[in-house]
Amino acid sequence: MTIEFRELATAAELVVLPEFEKRIWGGNSEMVSVNVLVATISEGGMAIGAFDDSVLIGAVYGFATRDPHVLHSHYMAVDPAYRRLGLGATLKHRQRDWCLANGVTAMRWTYDPLQITNAHLNLRTLQAVGVGYHVNHYGDLGGINGSLPSDRVTVFWQLVDDRPAVTEHTTVDVPAVTVEQIAASSTEAHHARHVVRDAFTALFADGWRITDVDRVQRRYTFSR
Repeated sequence: MTIEFRELATAAELVVLPEFEKRIWGGNSEMVSVNVLVATISEGGMAIGAFDDSVLIGAVYGFATRDPHVLHSHYMAVDPAYRRLGLGATLKHRQRDWCLANGVTAMRWTYDPLQITNAHLNLRTLQAVGVGYHVNHYGDLGGINGSLPSDRVTVFWQLVDDRPAVTEHTTVDVPAVTVEQIAASSTEAHHARHVVRDAFTALFADGWRITDVDRVQRRYTFSR
């Protein structure tokens, strides 16, 4: 298998992304349309696709923010058949390379704190920091999110400096819940959502930030 990475910018190049989004996330939510992709990329955004032969198997997309030095990384996605190969981390590092080549020194994005595998990539592999919590941030998403409230953590990835030193730590355990239970909006998934929401909002309000996660123990570390 040989994977080719391509920067995507024109409508003809970007046309593969909405269908890829739908294949990965499902549901009836509106995907990012080609015209919006073109507009945001022409104003300082970016998209990179990973291709196996001519088939799109992974993608990362981000757009400019109110802060000139920060890119919002709207999504990173990998085809399920190609996961556990490190492709997600590779895409994020290629996005980092693009940022640094274009005068951008930090990235922000959101993720579902119940998705511990995503948390591991964001917090441990990339060394981003969780800086905020948003209740039902995107409204009803459907698909792999089911009808669960779309609570999200915002992470901030400083691309040029190390993390600041911290002196205090505390932990929060996430109830065991599977991706299947999340998609099915099970009682267990709703319970986990509210346990995490209550704990995280209180800690963020008190000045704590997320600095690590143990995906085996399902345990977040907060620091300040």
